[in-house]
Amino acid sequence: MKKIVSLFVLSALLFAGLQLTAQTQVYLNLSGAIPTGDFADGDENEWGLLTEDNEGGAGLGLNAGLKIKIATGVNGLWGMVTLDGIFNGLNSDLRDAFEDVVDAGESNYNDFSLTTPKYLNLPVMGGVNYTYNFNPKFGVFAEAGLGADLHIITKMEEYLETSYIKKTTTIEYDPKVSLAYQLGAGIELSKRITIGINYYNLGTEKIKGKATEKIKYTNGGSDSDSDKFTLKRITPTMVMLRVGIKL
Repeated sequence: MKKIVSLFVLSALLFAGLQLTAQTQVYLNLSGAIPTGDFADGDENEWGLLTEDNEGGAGLGLNAGLKIKIATGVNGLWGMVTLDGIFNGLNSDLRDAFEDVVDAGESNYNDFSLTTPKYLNLPVMGGVNYTYNFNPKFGVFAEAGLGADLHIITKMEEYLETSYIKKTTTIEYDPKVSLAYQLGAGIELSKRITIGINYYNLGTEKIKGKATEKIKYTNGGSDSDSDKFTLKRITPTMVMLRVGIKL
């Protein structure tokens, strides 16, 4: 966790320093986050958060972030720093499968609930942006960045209650930091609005965590057990369809 804290403290200081630089442009980026490849694949039989597979089972998500462009003195060429927050839920196959689990649980137990995991990625990258303006109203750009990503997977938890027991099963996933990169291109309108597409590869990390089971008996007493686990690697990759607004 010390590495994670250091990474984001450094990012905050970097952004603060850039704000003091005279020739900078700051954009608020908003977009959809479309998972690709193995990150998008996955169902109840092959899903890397529970089984020995590489599929992430991620669904359509949302992204909000900042892009700061720093003048280099070369016409059209900018240094670039980006900070993003990217949220993805589960894909439709997994959502349907878990809906069936909930329906069965509500039918068979006195009380039943299920919380499914979500993906949160927080990449920080530095890179270059080249913008060519045909006129004050229209330009095109291409960009690339390299940096680090903090992977966070929220917990999965199942609760069930019968006449005899109350059982909670929780799976918690360890946060990870990995190398990340992005490539992008788009258009610029009136030097204030950008519309573009970016590809993000947020690195690969083994899925690690801890599974815990807690049981309370209605006639008194309790029991608990926990085990750490390591699964295969998942690589978050996605395409961003993005709108940027100059601040």
